[in-house]
Amino acid sequence: MIYFQILLDTVIMLLICYSMAGQPVRFTKATVSWFICFHLLCLIFRYQRVDYTEWGAGFSVNNYDLLPVNNPVLLCVLILCVMMLNSSFFRPISNMKVIVVTFLSFLIWILLRTFSIAGISLLLEQDAEAFPYVHRGVTLLLAGALYAAMIIKQGNHYLGDYNGIFLRIMLIQSSVMVLGLVIYANFETSFVTRNLLLLFLVFTLVISMNLWIIYEHHRQARHEKRVSAIEQYLPAIDELVSEVRARQHEFHNKLLAIHSIVETAGSLPEVRAQISAYTDSVIIQTGIREILQLDSKVIGGFLYTKMKLAEVRGMVITTQIYTSFHKIVAEEQQLVEILGVLIDNAIEASYPGNEIVVRVQATQQGWVDLLVMNPGSPQSSTAFMQMFEKGYTTKNTAQGPRGFGLYNVKQLVVQLKGKLLTSNTEHQGGAYLSIGVRLPSSTEA
Repeated sequence: MIYFQILLDTVIMLLICYSMAGQPVRFTKATVSWFICFHLLCLIFRYQRVDYTEWGAGFSVNNYDLLPVNNPVLLCVLILCVMMLNSSFFRPISNMKVIVVTFLSFLIWILLRTFSIAGISLLLEQDAEAFPYVHRGVTLLLAGALYAAMIIKQGNHYLGDYNGIFLRIMLIQSSVMVLGLVIYANFETSFVTRNLLLLFLVFTLVISMNLWIIYEHHRQARHEKRVSAIEQYLPAIDELVSEVRARQHEFHNKLLAIHSIVETAGSLPEVRAQISAYTDSVIIQTGIREILQLDSKVIGGFLYTKMKLAEVRGMVITTQIYTSFHKIVAEEQQLVEILGVLIDNAIEASYPGNEIVVRVQATQQGWVDLLVMNPGSPQSSTAFMQMFEKGYTTKNTAQGPRGFGLYNVKQLVVQLKGKLLTSNTEHQGGAYLSIGVRLPSSTEA
């Protein structure tokens, strides 16, 4: 039955490591290899060279409840081995993230295991035969709940890529402190039951400190993104306003020129033709007027930048804004990220002379739709959904990894509790593809 204990430990560590790294557990070669390697490590660490004939008697059973090892040297070796596994079998991540994920995984392991042992010890004696299996089963349930919260419910976006030196240092420091406590306890399970109050205070301090660090890091990251968006797109609005004001100063002269056309033209059709040709360069485009009237200057500057980009490529972006951006339950930089991916994809899929439509409209059910439409042949529902898969792309990958734009939009929409919108539609008699998102809105905006 020792093998079953090791099997449970392997599954628990796999769920925790993948949760902390933001990796979904799938039946792939990498996942199976990680599982087998860690399982073999646990078998090796518990194996004892004794000549026993009883099944499983060749494996040590003492002090393996808190961790898969029972001495400091093997603990260091295990941590290094898990780092190597995470670095080898996870998708490409930085070395620093591998270190943080590994230490944080051991921290979470000890916290979950300690709570499980403390809880089960109230129901069973530690000498009971079922005790090591029951508390491992409870730990497995807790690890499964953690995986559901971090991966399925997209809770790992709060951790991001563990950016920030302070965040990394504090997470590693907390992990080392808890591991040191386990070493001090000599890996004994009885230490947990004898010092419940001490462990409760220590773990409460560690958990509270790390939650505060993660919250502050997430808040600071959001603030920096907002500042970056303001710095990037507000100058575009200032440029647009200056351009419109400069043209308004010319309106008086334009009116005099129109008066001159009326006075000198020989017929009414000639007057109409000359005035129409003359005023084409004077009238402000409808899209520009909408941008100037938007309640979000950041998004306005962003849309103006994209319109200029499309203009350089010989395309036209038409905006149809029918509601307020402030009604959407999302931050400006999140909306910029979503619209940026959708518009960039539409530009890359279009050709000179094409029109791209950006539509923002409210629904009667309390949602706001952000849609980007571009010319394209009709697609099936399967093809639309495939566009949002990680790594999917029809573009040239020679310049680097592609296929993460729409996948990131999908992740962000899940975080915002929204929906993806895809459809085949028509615009001015032509076949168009409509790709967008539906986000919740606030009635107070």
